[in-house]
Amino acid sequence: MLILLLPVLSQDYYKVLKQSRISTGLNEAAAIPYEDGVVYITEQTSVGAKAPTDAVGRRLYTIFFMGKNGQKKPFREELVSEEHEGPVSFSGDYNTMVFCQQRFSAGSRVDPLGLYFADRNEAGEWVNERTFEFNTPEAWLFSPSLSQDGRTLYFAANFADGLGGFDIYRSKLKSGAWSTPENLGPKVNSEGNEIYPFIHPLGRLYFSSDGRDDNKAGFDLFETAFTYGEWFEAIKLSTPMNSLSDEYQIWFSDDFKKGFLTSNRRSRSKDIFEISTSIPDFESPEPIKKTFYTYMLRDKMLDTVDTNLFSYYWLINDTLELPGHEVIYKFPEPGLYDCKLMVYDIQLDTLVVQNTIPLPIELTEQAVIVCPDTIAIGTPVEFDGTSTYLPGFDDYLYVWDFGDGSFGQGKQVIHTYLYPGRYRVTLGVQERQKNRRDDTPEMRSNFKDVTVVQPGQ
Repeated sequence: MLILLLPVLSQDYYKVLKQSRISTGLNEAAAIPYEDGVVYITEQTSVGAKAPTDAVGRRLYTIFFMGKNGQKKPFREELVSEEHEGPVSFSGDYNTMVFCQQRFSAGSRVDPLGLYFADRNEAGEWVNERTFEFNTPEAWLFSPSLSQDGRTLYFAANFADGLGGFDIYRSKLKSGAWSTPENLGPKVNSEGNEIYPFIHPLGRLYFSSDGRDDNKAGFDLFETAFTYGEWFEAIKLSTPMNSLSDEYQIWFSDDFKKGFLTSNRRSRSKDIFEISTSIPDFESPEPIKKTFYTYMLRDKMLDTVDTNLFSYYWLINDTLELPGHEVIYKFPEPGLYDCKLMVYDIQLDTLVVQNTIPLPIELTEQAVIVCPDTIAIGTPVEFDGTSTYLPGFDDYLYVWDFGDGSFGQGKQVIHTYLYPGRYRVTLGVQERQKNRRDDTPEMRSNFKDVTVVQPGQ
């Protein structure tokens, strides 16, 4: 059974700011990027002068798009109706879309929310619209999230077999058909409501819940991962992702350096917030190169070896003698070493050959990461960058990317991995900002891959 009891991780390197261009004073939610803009849902509407409302007068949502110029419009005019639409999710190549919508059925009756798919053709038009085969009049299917390859669908639904109100379900595309939705179980779902799943390309699942962690304040954001055939017990995100208000949805970029979340913090309405970080971009990081100190000393010019007539030894920097014509020696530190092969004629009692081979041992100019190659989940581990060798830099700023959505700063940092897997740890070393505005700090970055396993493996 996979249970993690871990300290809440600090996320001080993130900033969460309200997206003022989207905000209207009405409810906005579920923002994700699309082309050069953002797709989201809003109570704003273009259907006449009046927003659509439900039977009790609540405004309903429409799927909107805001371009980089700030212009806002319905994402697809044909989806705009007097019922609820959205949110929406895309595959990684943006060629497949899944969205929520209420639709009229026989007898002018409005069905609950269901899920619908569409494909983008070469002209950028959304075609081949089709119904998710597990839509049903008896349940609401809501807030879909497609995996990057478009073959796994996560969504919230209040099916009769759920653990509470809304639960998170998963369905997989096999041979052109979606599998029966699978409830993710008690490690994810609770007796309350779990909504707005988001599956990150690295396999991390984020969602909002009002029934976990003895939560009495409303909805908070959680994360989990599916490894070794099981879901890990969901972990609550710390500040600034969660607040004392409600958080409903979160989206992260592939590198976790930017994103969106939906919250009613600082207002009575749901608003969209942008997530950013001051962590600089690591341009083309390289693997760490090892400095070799152990060498085999052998003179290729030596034609023959006769230990009956001659004795052989190597003289290092005119001080250290190493007997033999072919020796293995570990040099103590970087430097330039004069390695002399000395050949002594035993019968004549005289030195007959003295060949000098210069051997430079140099440190590679790079950011150096010292940490274990294999790490157990839940174990705090020190990552050390003090061996970094960058002689041309005046003053360093050390920035870490642990490959799991976590970052750090400093020469030595402690990090705890939450889930098993293969992670790329990147250390960026940047010259501190100069006083002159036209000076761009130089950055060097190197990486090391680590394997995170279950304790005892």
